[in-house]
Amino acid sequence: MEQSREKVFLIGVFWGEESKNHFDETMLELERLADTAETEVVKIIVQTLKKPNTSTYIGKGKLKEISSQAKSHRVKTLIFNNNLSPSQSRNISNHSRCNVVDRTELILDIFARHARTKQAKLQVELAQLEYAFTKLKRMWKHLSRIEGGIGFRGPGETQIEIDRREIRKKTQLLKQKIKEIEVTSHTKRKLRKEFTSVALVGYTNAGKSTLFNKLTQENRYTADQLFATLDAKTRAIRLPDGNQVVVTDTIGFIRELPPKLVNSFHTTLMEVREADLLLHVVDVSQPNLMDFIGSVQEVLKEIKCDDHNLLMVFNKIDKTASLHFKFLKKHLQNKFPDSVFISATTGEGMDVLQAKIVEFLHRSNNLIGLAVPSELKNLIAFIREHAEVHEERFLPEKNDLLMSVKISRQILPNIQKQIEDFKLKKYIDS
Repeated sequence: MEQSREKVFLIGVFWGEESKNHFDETMLELERLADTAETEVVKIIVQTLKKPNTSTYIGKGKLKEISSQAKSHRVKTLIFNNNLSPSQSRNISNHSRCNVVDRTELILDIFARHARTKQAKLQVELAQLEYAFTKLKRMWKHLSRIEGGIGFRGPGETQIEIDRREIRKKTQLLKQKIKEIEVTSHTKRKLRKEFTSVALVGYTNAGKSTLFNKLTQENRYTADQLFATLDAKTRAIRLPDGNQVVVTDTIGFIRELPPKLVNSFHTTLMEVREADLLLHVVDVSQPNLMDFIGSVQEVLKEIKCDDHNLLMVFNKIDKTASLHFKFLKKHLQNKFPDSVFISATTGEGMDVLQAKIVEFLHRSNNLIGLAVPSELKNLIAFIREHAEVHEERFLPEKNDLLMSVKISRQILPNIQKQIEDFKLKKYIDS
């Protein structure tokens, strides 16, 4: 028997400082987030204000109206499109007798639902605890009855400090466990350094996991919902020219991604930071896709990846009306000359995408000269297998093989080190 969904009201406040279109989009996104959290949205309530009410965020009259409607509809949870202060959450909850959830708490709840691996679960729990820590002050109802009523003296503050101490201890433990996983992840990334790495980034539900499946012939979980997958997954693929690259699917971004999540998912985002090429996957069927592109660019800047090699991949062309798409494609090609248009579902355009990745590899591999001692036969064989050899010439006076090659910058340092170590050892022995 299917479990009944929790009934909720969605509440947004329009300040007039942002565009109405942007506000409407954030409310639509809140609705999708609520659906992903498996709730039943009974009503969407919007209020226009010049500035937030310091004690209740929304107006007192609107809060009274919401409380009455929540009671008549048997709604026990109010979800706000913005983040609330601890006192605002408490005051709204006291008046409405409802559970109050802000935007960050809703996203954290979805992450907790979708975390599958040990790493993801630890990262989400850490983010939840760190956010809870900021919410502790004055959250207890009995504080108002303490003499002085400020919350800095007496048993109420003692209770807060006890909880804070427990959160600090648990946070440190989680950070230590995550650090241990980071060491393992770092080792795995080091082992992949000889290959060019490609990371899929983009707004949540842009089709990254579907594209990952198409590129790698995997069967990674996909769903038409926000944050369907949280864990980074990496697989090696062979391109049409015979070169091998590793492809990583990463978590989706969203408007105003909570900083606590960015910090907690440091290990996952390292896959993005260390990638040689980013494929920015965009849902081209979205009416305001430039806003989504801007949101992703903001997160990339925040994690210091805005200077990476990047290829725009406009996905879901199968969901776009042909006449509209003709004009949209021309506009996007003018704005993003180095871009491709695909459908990860049908496979249309995948050959063009792979050709673009091959083109990037050829551009990134510079022609260099290597003087390899002829005794290093295994290294010479390795270079011939992993590099594009343009010329070879034997230098009898040095017993070196001079090789002019195009080679990945990931494996070049290791090759140069082997040559230097060999020549140093030869010099010492002589």
